[in-house]
Amino acid sequence: MRVPNVLVAILVTLVATTAVAQQRQPLVTLEDEIQAARKMMATERKLVIAGELVLTPDESKTFWPVYNEYAAQIGAVGDDEVHLIAEFAENYEDMTEELADRMLKDYLDIQARTLKIQRDYVKRFKKVLPTIKVAKLYQVENKLDAALDYQLASQIPMIN
Repeated sequence: MRVPNVLVAILVTLVATTAVAQQRQPLVTLEDEIQAARKMMATERKLVIAGELVLTPDESKTFWPVYNEYAAQIGAVGDDEVHLIAEFAENYEDMTEELADRMLKDYLDIQARTLKIQRDYVKRFKKVLPTIKVAKLYQVENKLDAALDYQLASQIPMIN
């Protein structure tokens, strides 16, 4: 499976504008730009998932409503991650011990909440899809997330 180039390009472009955004007052904030890109990526993600899972009409009818609920919950946690990234972008050059400690805790909380949602939804997905397709869904999700995380991490500067 290949991550669509549009997803990677959007994310890299948005994160690369962080340094420029810090030097001038933007009309649209970094957070707004990331949120807009996330909406486009959600559509692309669904297309990739649909292409990889190859659902029957009956599976599709029962799967997508569950997936949409899952994506909404993951998206809500993702909102917190976007806030954290935007806060980091504003503070990475002048990071304090206190801020670094809180941001580290927030990051780990985001990871824990994401994992809880993923675990909770395995049961729900297995009610509407065979286990092999559920495993493939998680594999696809993991690959998409890993590719995006890699691109994002390559653009986020280290703390000074």
